[in-house]
Amino acid sequence: MISRIWLTYKQHRFETIAVTVICLGAAIAALIEAHSLYSVGLAPGCVIERGITYNGTAISASAACQGGFDRFYPLVSSAEVSIIHILMVLLPFVVGIAFGAPLVAKELEEGTAPLSWALSGSRGRWLLGKVLASVLLIAPLLLAAGLAADVLQGALSPGTDAHASLESYADRGVMVVAWGLAALLVAVALSALLGRTLPAVLVAVVVCALARGLLPAALNATAYSAFAVQGNPNSSSVNDMYVYNRVYLDGQPWAGDISAWWYEHLPPDGADTTAFDPSRAPQWIPFVIHGDRYWPVVALESGILFAGSLVFGAVALFRVDRRRPY
Repeated sequence: MISRIWLTYKQHRFETIAVTVICLGAAIAALIEAHSLYSVGLAPGCVIERGITYNGTAISASAACQGGFDRFYPLVSSAEVSIIHILMVLLPFVVGIAFGAPLVAKELEEGTAPLSWALSGSRGRWLLGKVLASVLLIAPLLLAAGLAADVLQGALSPGTDAHASLESYADRGVMVVAWGLAALLVAVALSALLGRTLPAVLVAVVVCALARGLLPAALNATAYSAFAVQGNPNSSSVNDMYVYNRVYLDGQPWAGDISAWWYEHLPPDGADTTAFDPSRAPQWIPFVIHGDRYWPVVALESGILFAGSLVFGAVALFRVDRRRPY
């Protein structure tokens, strides 16, 4: 098995080097930006204060926080941090598809598949060896990048534990690994089904984009709506994950038309408004999942992605075991 793993890396030398460079480069870039943010030395108390004092120009912050603000927030909004965020979103899909799409199709295109199957003694053993080699390579690399993104997230919110915040949770930590492995198995299945690398890449991009967009919406409508809790309507925390809004009137859920209610109850111009109590108006109440539920949320989504990966892996195994060698 070890020799088969090394042979996979040699056959896919370009992909091996490319994903290694991309993942380590992303991790190093995230750590460099995190170091720049931590070097400012902004106190956690100043971050709490920013919501009511900082407006991007002249502010009335305390003298102890003013200097830190002036150095910290330009770094937060810098192009470098934005690029790293985008890279972390794309990284698992780029790595998974780049390594998975040619895994089967390359040997079919080059005509070496019959010989490889004969030498392996089993098509299933041959495929499992290739997939195992891929996982052993990309899982540690993606984990390194994901942990570096966690460090960067902690630097962006001083005083906040990155694992007690759901801000950008899907683009850092172990979720980067989960999405990467899912993309890998999707690409492998399509590689076996289509037998051509480029079509497998193109279809895998579409499938992964749909999964990345639809999974949060599906969970919000099902699992997450069941344990979302009422948030504060007057303030929001970036650590919480928004699930949905619900309208309340007089403390009870209300399904009426808010615009019609205000049109009916708002005092006309020039009228005495002392008797009008805005707190009795319909209120939008957000329902959220608090940041301290980070690990249950990550466990649920990772479990779903792992189950989906197994399904696509089974499809690849079934197809390879039955397809003709071209």
